[in-house]
Amino acid sequence: MEWPGEFPEDHGFVELLIPGVSSDVDFEQFMKETEEKLSLNASSIEHQLNDLHAKMGESRTGDRPVSPTEVLQWFNARAQNALKSPSADLSDFFRALQQYLKSDEERKEEVTLQLLLSLSAQCGVCFPSSSSSPSLHPHLPGSSVHTTPTVKDVSSLEEAWDAVRLQLRCFLLDRLSRCTSGLPGSPQISTMTIQELVQCLQQLFFLYPESEVITDYQGLKLRYVVSTLRSSMSSSPGGETGFDRLATGFCNAVPQVNRALTEELQVLSRVAEPHVVLGFLNVAYFGAVAQELASQMEREFETAQRDNTAPSSKIKKYSARSRATVAPMELPMKSRSFSLTSHQLRALTQLACVLQGFERDARELVTNITFIKCIGDTPTLKGILKKPKEDPSSTTNGKKPASDKPHTPEAKTLEFNWRSAFSRLVPHMEHCVKVVLDDVCAKNLLQEEAFHSSGQTSVSLSPTADFSVSSQHLREDFFFKDSERDSPKMTAKFCGAIVTELDALLPLAVACRDVSLLGVRSSFVEACSRAAFAILGRLQERALEVPSSAPLKNLPALLASCIYVQQRLEHYNVTLKDSSAASAKTPLTLLPIQRYQELAEALREQLTSYCIQVCLTCILQDAESHDWADPKPFYEGERCSFSLQMWFYFLCGLRSDLWAVLPSELAKDVLGCVLTETLQLLVKRYARVRASYKRHLQIRCDITAVLLYVEHLMWSVSESPEDVVLINPASEITIIGGGSDWPYRIHSLCDQLLAVLLVVTAPISFVHRTFMDSASKDSAPRQPERPVVRWLNAINPDVFTEQVIRDGLMGEAALACQLRLLTSDPGCSPRLLLRMLLYEDCHLPRMLLENSYFCQETDSEMPIETCKAGDDFIAALFNLFSSLNNVPKALAQALHPYLERMQIWKYLYTLADTTQTAPVVVDCVRALVTKSTNTILVHLVSMVLAWQDTDECKAALVKRRMPDSVLAKIPKDWNYGTADGRGKATASKTVICQAIQALSFIFTNLTLVVASLPLSVRFLFQMAEKYLSQHARQLRSMGLLLWALLGCLIQGLDDPDALEQISGLALDCGAKDCLSLLRECLQAAMSLQQKGIPKPTVQKVLQALEEKRPKWITMQLQKARKLCAESVFEQGAERGAAAAELTEQKIGLMLLEVCHKAGGCVYLRQIYHIIQGNEELLMSKLGGSTDCPFLSVNFNVGPERADRTASFNPLLQYDHIGKKRLNQSEVVDWTWDWLRLLPAYEGMSRVNFTSLVANRAFTALTEAL
Repeated sequence: MEWPGEFPEDHGFVELLIPGVSSDVDFEQFMKETEEKLSLNASSIEHQLNDLHAKMGESRTGDRPVSPTEVLQWFNARAQNALKSPSADLSDFFRALQQYLKSDEERKEEVTLQLLLSLSAQCGVCFPSSSSSPSLHPHLPGSSVHTTPTVKDVSSLEEAWDAVRLQLRCFLLDRLSRCTSGLPGSPQISTMTIQELVQCLQQLFFLYPESEVITDYQGLKLRYVVSTLRSSMSSSPGGETGFDRLATGFCNAVPQVNRALTEELQVLSRVAEPHVVLGFLNVAYFGAVAQELASQMEREFETAQRDNTAPSSKIKKYSARSRATVAPMELPMKSRSFSLTSHQLRALTQLACVLQGFERDARELVTNITFIKCIGDTPTLKGILKKPKEDPSSTTNGKKPASDKPHTPEAKTLEFNWRSAFSRLVPHMEHCVKVVLDDVCAKNLLQEEAFHSSGQTSVSLSPTADFSVSSQHLREDFFFKDSERDSPKMTAKFCGAIVTELDALLPLAVACRDVSLLGVRSSFVEACSRAAFAILGRLQERALEVPSSAPLKNLPALLASCIYVQQRLEHYNVTLKDSSAASAKTPLTLLPIQRYQELAEALREQLTSYCIQVCLTCILQDAESHDWADPKPFYEGERCSFSLQMWFYFLCGLRSDLWAVLPSELAKDVLGCVLTETLQLLVKRYARVRASYKRHLQIRCDITAVLLYVEHLMWSVSESPEDVVLINPASEITIIGGGSDWPYRIHSLCDQLLAVLLVVTAPISFVHRTFMDSASKDSAPRQPERPVVRWLNAINPDVFTEQVIRDGLMGEAALACQLRLLTSDPGCSPRLLLRMLLYEDCHLPRMLLENSYFCQETDSEMPIETCKAGDDFIAALFNLFSSLNNVPKALAQALHPYLERMQIWKYLYTLADTTQTAPVVVDCVRALVTKSTNTILVHLVSMVLAWQDTDECKAALVKRRMPDSVLAKIPKDWNYGTADGRGKATASKTVICQAIQALSFIFTNLTLVVASLPLSVRFLFQMAEKYLSQHARQLRSMGLLLWALLGCLIQGLDDPDALEQISGLALDCGAKDCLSLLRECLQAAMSLQQKGIPKPTVQKVLQALEEKRPKWITMQLQKARKLCAESVFEQGAERGAAAAELTEQKIGLMLLEVCHKAGGCVYLRQIYHIIQGNEELLMSKLGGSTDCPFLSVNFNVGPERADRTASFNPLLQYDHIGKKRLNQSEVVDWTWDWLRLLPAYEGMSRVNFTSLVANRAFTALTEAL
């Protein structure tokens, strides 16, 4: 192990996250480096303690070495043994310091502080930090053994020392106050770095007790928070007044307070204990917010009380927005002398929502930075916060009596007392919540009743997406949304309007969890229950009108509305549950939820049973078509039965209605149930038919049409390709257990129909040959090894071949099946979509790109909208596949045509060059790479600024020397020696050492940067390297990925403005020069020197690093390159088969990985709409069609256009199956391969066979007669 003293920064931890599903090599490397850093840090601490022990001049000898704890205890004891000096010498020294501080010298306070710190460090002098006289003398260099100081001497010493440290304290507090005096809208870059703030507080701790310093600093921060809030509320851009002003002001101020809070945590966590940090935050930040809120709320309360009770002509702006003021309450109470308007209530809700977001963010910040668990708190009510009598800004920086300073308690949890500011408004909010919600409910129900009374029998619907709250905070924090496949697409308009109002007031109910505020929550719960039951009653009324006075399509709409309200109520119930005992007493009652569940089940049963009854009693009852005894053929034998055509037409219309409003899974379930039950009736009917000879062929035509219809509808009720072509034996167990497996039942019924067709309508000679000859050979029935789907093979043998129904779909046929399933589904099925995108080495994305303008020759210039839509599609593909670390090759495979056409490889070689115009995928790669390199750059900036602060302090001490008149007054027995100034050679040597350390840090953490990149991006660079043979010499030592990473680091170091933006720290000329030197050293290490030979300083840096670590840079590059190659190929070797056999479990894990990534679901939906809009082109290409060779993929496809293409067209659908026209003559003349089909049914039941033959015998008898 290398000695840690040479490069201490190498052992710092960098926040580089490894992707969630990465290779084993990545994790092994990460664990190895983490253990090494921990070990080196421990060794470094022990080494520093040993050095400290030796420097203090008391080395111990013995058999047992001194432990670090003993060294620290010994050091604390040593600090109390101060040197003894005469009181007169001390008085002279302090007075000299006092006179110097009164002079006009520049930076005199900094020089004084450096002198005192040097005296303490070099001479062991302990200056007192307490202000009491008894503690002064024991810690100060006192008199000799033979001299006892008088009380007058001690008092004089105390006054002199207090005068010195008071001026130093004012100077330090003034620096801190200037740092925190920024106004809202000012730049985010702080005037002082974190290190400078820490150093400033440490110097105050040197002068005063920690509690007193924290109290003073707390006062500064409290004034800053209050001034930020007041400034934000006084500069409202929209001119808001009243509670609107509070909501807008706090909304604008919270981001700045959060930034200050983040900086505060980074500072305090380095100088104070956790309980002190929590107490500080509770007073300076959360207490200030609560106090200012209480003061402002008190003011607005008085204004609202005056305005809301005044005549209408004097109503303010915020009152005018709501035309109707809530009616006065019935109970005459003094505290309820006025009523809030609905607009004021919404403003209070928005304010509560903003404050809850601030509370949540603050807890996360404290937990992440200080590692204090602040997720669960025990809120306590402190009472109504009183308006402060004195303005906090009146506090001075001078010494204050201890009684006047706010106390900083030691806290164990965060205290957010802002809720108590709402206490005075509780009676008014209680009343207003009830009245507003009741009014909205009654108003919308009356509107719905008026609409219904006007003769409109259909339910007025609106998309559920339209019913979302307007506030961004409400959408982010409280508008919970179920998964897309479980959520209704449409809802009744009156339901959506009422639920939207409930959603808008939900944050206020959530915020009111304290004891004194529970009345507001209770009011919300009561009003919510009343509204829920009112909606329930109206839904039940409208459901009873079907079918007597309302159309069938109302039932899916009512069912969707019922589910929508039920899901919202379940969300309210979860949101309003609280861990505190007080608020737990007012949860949303489960009775409305239970009633909605019962109604939803009843509506579903009503819908399915009604549809089935319509088919059984009306549609399928066709006397003319089913007059089987008629000796004349039906329509001269040129068409199938009218009832079957209308049955299919009805099912297509039902599917359209279900798809438009219901959740996807429920819609498929309802359609599958209706299709199965009605199909079962048809099986029974045709199995019992005894037709005349002329009607004999109608059976064949009808069954053929039924099989064609069912084949089309089968895609809409199946979940996977296996459901379409294979029979799962486990489905029987599912059905026996009470479950529903519609594909299995449909396959079984269709096979029965095919058996009827074969036995009843096939030529009798073929039937006799097949069944009689087989019976004579073997009396035992021959059963197949396992059940297969015969009927699909019978009607479409080209697609559903014998091998397909036995082994499943393979190749492009399977992809076409997946595509048809995807476009037949009610909505986007993420699992099926992901499976289809990965199938056959990402064949579908490659097909889309190959048939797009990206890869087609065209003379005309593409429109800007088309180019933007195409770039968005490429970006969506990249973001999707780059997150699939389980399949690292998928990204390169999916984009391969695009990568080849655009020659992306050359852009990856110059990835750091942001000046050239590059394809969109290059920008996506650059964003991922720079995200990792920015972490290194931020750490480098912090390192350089820390070194610069140290160097400036030392340089200032040399440049601004303490006057000789003061140095002469230092007691002689302290043996203090002034430091000599450094020469240029020493300064140059320091610069070289710093550059070496920074360069060492970069190459030490290079493997972590590689491990933080997705495996798919690493594989992309590995593949691109094969196409860059012309750059083989440059890439031989490091590879393309490391070349790009280091290039982005160099580019980042060359852009100071970008460094300031990503780090949030200001860079002066010295820091920029240091980073520029580091850039040149990195360029030289990569052999990228542009002109001439490297600078002498660069050569010295590289030479010194080579002397200390021979060939170390080369070894680090090889180590990182090896990690890149091994991680990719290890993942590919172990999981290559996994990509070929994508099981449901693997797809589910990958889908979870995609959805956890920001925007993952959006990318999937975007790709889905493009596939849906180009279905015809894709199906033609998968089918091998060459009819449209120049047809190009349309990327400008949104959800609206895709919905229009899938809508039901009544005028077209009556004689079409999907998009194909149904030719009745083709159905009548359908060619059946009897000799191939009949042997498959040799093993059918003897009873069934006998019954069918008997029906056929009846037909033969009618022919003979």
